[in-house]
Amino acid sequence: MNSPGIHRLYPHVPAAFIPIGLAVLAIIATLFGWLVFAPSHVGTDVEFHGPDVSNIHSIAYTIPGEQFDDVVVQPADGSTSPRVLATFPSGGPTGVHMRGAASPLGETIAVLWVAPFATRANLSLVDTSTGEVRAIDGLFDSLSSIAWSSDGTRVALTSTTELDGTKRTNVHEVERISGVSRTVASFEGAIDVAPVGYSFDSARLYVVVVDVSGSNLYAEEAGKSSRVAGLSPGRTRDWALSPDGTRLAFVDVLSGGARTYIGRSLVIATGTVTTLPAEKNQFGASWVPGSPLPSFGGPGGAWQLTNPAPDAAYLVPEDWSPDGAYLVATVYGADDQSGRPTSALELITRESANQQSTRHRFSEARGAAFLGWVRDLN
Repeated sequence: MNSPGIHRLYPHVPAAFIPIGLAVLAIIATLFGWLVFAPSHVGTDVEFHGPDVSNIHSIAYTIPGEQFDDVVVQPADGSTSPRVLATFPSGGPTGVHMRGAASPLGETIAVLWVAPFATRANLSLVDTSTGEVRAIDGLFDSLSSIAWSSDGTRVALTSTTELDGTKRTNVHEVERISGVSRTVASFEGAIDVAPVGYSFDSARLYVVVVDVSGSNLYAEEAGKSSRVAGLSPGRTRDWALSPDGTRLAFVDVLSGGARTYIGRSLVIATGTVTTLPAEKNQFGASWVPGSPLPSFGGPGGAWQLTNPAPDAAYLVPEDWSPDGAYLVATVYGADDQSGRPTSALELITRESANQQSTRHRFSEARGAAFLGWVRDLN
């Protein structure tokens, strides 16, 4: 593992955040009491067993190249060297490199890749245990959001076409085992359509639609789509559904004022939107395993760098490991000669004794992007 140095990282909690936290704790206590004292179902001996995530300790990420992009896997503890799992053609002159997302159980990575001189993307499913690559029929949006069902059996993404001046975005659902793709929802005239995740039972697919009316959350179930809640009268970004599928964290994009990017959280059942206190811009959203509230990155994020390197500005969380021991984050620094901020993927290890953390840069590749947590390789 590349370790250019270990730096301390501390969680930053604004004072205004405390009342919200207390209220959430009260809600949790109420729910816990209900679970303890509510009558159980009679005549059943069925116990619920969650998915086995005990072997998901490896990081999957991309290393972009001029002609080919690599999918790389390496264990978080650095016990073995990084391993190239699969390779895809890069977008070449188009500058579009592969993107992807690992399934919740870490057995498959959905990869969107663009052939040279093409504008639409191909979809491939990569088996993380064997490296086998399976192509899926159809062409999709190269920058589509990718959402896996909680059981890992389906993955959702979009394709956009324009006919006679009318822009239509279709939401597709692909079965992991069969590879069959079907259209489950369509939206016309939208600025952005983003599948953001599924309900805990995988029955409902949640989709954020940004159009002239603002940002709204829709749910698709059994072939029918309905509006669930409003997020903002304007644009939003960086959506992250909570692991239990009950809340959606997002960044509200405002115009004017001292802050442009505001972290918020939606309770899907009630439509209540809560603003996460911060004094500076927030980017990205993540859910710490077991936490009822999301955390954001950016200059106003919950995690702040202490004694950072001179070129380090802020970090944006990507995703926590299932056991909550590690966080992968993109650390942004000063602009390079082209005016773009430099970035690097880093692994943050939380120490249980004092809740301090250490940072290890695990990829020096320019443009490396996180794909998700996957099963450990044999």
